[in-house]
Amino acid sequence: MKSYLVIFIICLVGLISCDRHEDFGGESPSARNAKSIKKLRDELTSSPHGWQVMYFPKTDSLLFSNHEEILENQGSLQGRLGYGGFMFKMNFSENGTVEMLSDINQESVSTPKESAFEIRQNTYTQLSFTTFNYIHSLVNQKFEGVSDFLYYGEDWEGNLIFKSGKTLSPAKEYIVFKKIKNADIANDLLSKSTENRQFFEAMKNPQIIIRRGGRVFFKSDVYMKSKATTNKPFIDEIFNKRFYIFSVAKKENLDPNIFVPVESSGLGSGYTGTYYGISFRAGIRYNKDLIFYDFEKQGNKFICELMRVYDHKRREFHYVPKHLTNEGEETGYIAEIWDETLRIN
Repeated sequence: MKSYLVIFIICLVGLISCDRHEDFGGESPSARNAKSIKKLRDELTSSPHGWQVMYFPKTDSLLFSNHEEILENQGSLQGRLGYGGFMFKMNFSENGTVEMLSDINQESVSTPKESAFEIRQNTYTQLSFTTFNYIHSLVNQKFEGVSDFLYYGEDWEGNLIFKSGKTLSPAKEYIVFKKIKNADIANDLLSKSTENRQFFEAMKNPQIIIRRGGRVFFKSDVYMKSKATTNKPFIDEIFNKRFYIFSVAKKENLDPNIFVPVESSGLGSGYTGTYYGISFRAGIRYNKDLIFYDFEKQGNKFICELMRVYDHKRREFHYVPKHLTNEGEETGYIAEIWDETLRIN
């Protein structure tokens, strides 16, 4: 009786295995894995101008995303800021090497570094940077970066989306590979990105307004980097973490010598420079629909004007910055960052 049962179980497992092979067109798991590895490798090595890689190791979509939440004075915000991101330029070769530049520091902006990469297949197709390069500078307790990326496929714009084994939760990190369109962008990507980020960081009083026509939804007015209202450790934290809060006073201090408001509210996000301006992730989030990510530098300001673009594959609409699309309909929603004249020292 036991021998008949064993034979039955073996046959049942065989039938299930056959069914699974039929579901995948008769391919074995190893054949499917090899195909996935080859597909990603071919994609990465096929871009003649390389890839723009924006990497935010630990974002938080809920942090400073409620403009109605009452915040205490700026001093109490010290140690509560989130983290921003970094711009990379990567060129992958068929021989298994990758050349990198990054805006991490002065050396990484101008001196290319070559290292090895591998693509493996487990539950996900995995891109691993196996020998030291600039990206490993973020693998530390501060930024909690990784050097193994799990491939999730393409977004609606054709960019390559990656996650990490560290967290599979949404909006906890941002890893996007965008194919560089031409040689001009490839040659100037890091210098322009760094220049734009440093321009934003050099603003003495960056403020933001979110509006549609004459209707203002949010307008900041607190001087977050003024010596009279903010201590130096907090200002250093803004730079070191690449994170900024646009704050509006809700209740002014009655003491005329104290410029810190008793109550305020704010919207904040991590940031990094881009070829066109500056990018915030998880974004300046006024609500679940109005999220401003990518700003174009226009003169002394950064502008994000949202277009409504239809995604035919997913049959849904997306809000896209006007300077990054040639299609869609205008919404009238604009976020503008400027440097207000400093009135206090």
